[in-house]
Amino acid sequence: MERIFEYMRSKNETEITSAQSKMSQLLSTTALAPRVLSRGETVEGKIVALLRDCLLIDIGAKAEGIIPLKELEETEQKYKVGDKISAIVAQPEGDSGTTILTVKKAPRDKAWGELQVAAEKNETLEVKGVDSNRGGLIVELNSLRGFIPSSHLMTSVREAIGKKLSAKIIEINKDLNKLVFSEKEAAPEGLPKIELPFKVGDTLEVKITKILPFGLLVGLPSGGEGLIHISEISWKKVGLLVELYKTGQELKARVITIDTATGKVNLSIKQLEEDPWQKAAKKYPVGEVLERKVSRLASYGVFVELEDGIEGLLHSSKIPYGLELAEGNRVKVSVDLFNSEQRRVALRLAEQKSSDNNKTDETSHVSGRKKIATTQTRKEKEAPMGKKIATTEDAEKKTIRTDNKTKAKTGKS
Repeated sequence: MERIFEYMRSKNETEITSAQSKMSQLLSTTALAPRVLSRGETVEGKIVALLRDCLLIDIGAKAEGIIPLKELEETEQKYKVGDKISAIVAQPEGDSGTTILTVKKAPRDKAWGELQVAAEKNETLEVKGVDSNRGGLIVELNSLRGFIPSSHLMTSVREAIGKKLSAKIIEINKDLNKLVFSEKEAAPEGLPKIELPFKVGDTLEVKITKILPFGLLVGLPSGGEGLIHISEISWKKVGLLVELYKTGQELKARVITIDTATGKVNLSIKQLEEDPWQKAAKKYPVGEVLERKVSRLASYGVFVELEDGIEGLLHSSKIPYGLELAEGNRVKVSVDLFNSEQRRVALRLAEQKSSDNNKTDETSHVSGRKKIATTQTRKEKEAPMGKKIATTEDAEKKTIRTDNKTKAKTGKS
């Protein structure tokens, strides 16, 4: 009987082991292994159902994926059961165990990929001008926006808005969302160059035809127009151009750039004058102490005008607490840094020498406005700790108390 029980036990163990082995083999097969998805992964699947608020997508994972119908409202394409669709994993597994998908990024990613290939092949593309800014033209292609700098345009910005242009990609970076085109690069070789009766470096007599927020449009001797950018008007800070110039006003300017393909000319007024920074480096060595006026205030400090066209920064970290500076105040400063290449000057308040009889607080750095200075006599400084020295203010208070007592006694009598 014991032999029969032992036989049955060994037989059952063998069958269990065999069943476990078969199950492990089945689970190890790739066909039955569930697909593991990660956020941001692009997947392709087939629409298996159109529900009231979402599409149900078979993506080969352990559960179906869903795409909210709200996302599809923005697209003109209509879907039906059996259609293939590309999407991005927004959430690998939702509360119900399903995978949340999105199609918002998928077309953009595809567009970026196509443009990357076009850039590598140096292909000519057709873009549409949609807007402009100071630097050039904003264009659109495949739902992506790009930019054509003014220096790479052959068509004027005004004429290009709303029109299609041929252009080539000169810079593309998906991570930085940067897409730069050039109309010139797409132009046929051997285009005729525009000949002008002047060259770079020439000084011209020009007349202002239009005043813009960023510069002056001027008429050229050749009959065209040139631009004097606001940064090329003066070495000093420039205010509102409409307050400084008038339409029709004549002035001299130097040609600084010429685009022979488009005929665009840039000029400068300040280039006719000597750059004040070139000589200033020798005049203001580090440690030099000088007294100058505060020219303007900023949230991070104040600017002090050293001379016409050159300002230095007195940073707020170098200004003692409680010291208030106003525009027009004269202040004694010393030079901490002078960099003529970067056009940068750093200043600090100059140290004040204390006199033999008294000492003045930090407000003595400033002149040109009312100051309150505290004075401490040498006797007070030399008094032993804890011993109070009578001051003039104490004496006055004592006299007032004595007078009050005398009046009180007189009244009683």
